[in-house]
Amino acid sequence: MAWEGLEELVASCRRCPHVGKPFVEHQVYRLWLPEEIKLLIVTESPPPGQKEDFFYNLSKPDAMRRNFMVILGLEGMSDTEVPRWFKERGAFITNAIKCRPIRPGGRYRDPRLLTEMTLNCTHVLELEVELLRPKKIIAMGTYAQLSVSRLGLPHEKLYHPNYLARFRRDLIPSAREAILRALRDPLRG
Repeated sequence: MAWEGLEELVASCRRCPHVGKPFVEHQVYRLWLPEEIKLLIVTESPPPGQKEDFFYNLSKPDAMRRNFMVILGLEGMSDTEVPRWFKERGAFITNAIKCRPIRPGGRYRDPRLLTEMTLNCTHVLELEVELLRPKKIIAMGTYAQLSVSRLGLPHEKLYHPNYLARFRRDLIPSAREAILRALRDPLRG
């Protein structure tokens, strides 16, 4: 199975300092890969520092799940249903950075560390694309775009879901349409 090789690669990687491997801890590849992947959405990284929130950790609230609900107009749905919604439609959410970044010096984000981790993780994204063969890729956020561009993959660029919901609500309708269009007809997207 494709997920076994991906999980093993993430579990064994030691290229960056990190505080957790949520893709392994929450069995993301085993539980959340659709049969056929119409759309691969690449976001940035698991939240940095000693935290438990993560898109696929359904035991904790997660901002990105809630923000995808807003972006996609999924009112009335529990945020824990969002990963299932994507899976049922042939979409998989991955991160440019697979490990949970450290929080150096109390800073929430260290752009230099995140850039380094993104570049160190491109081999995992490359294997994901090779094994999963998505019909369409959307990169959401700066580091997601860096990783996808670094591999020379054709993709659509959107702001990160958390940024859209907090600062650019005016762009939510176009982001919603881009995602839904890719799910309807990934080859034309």
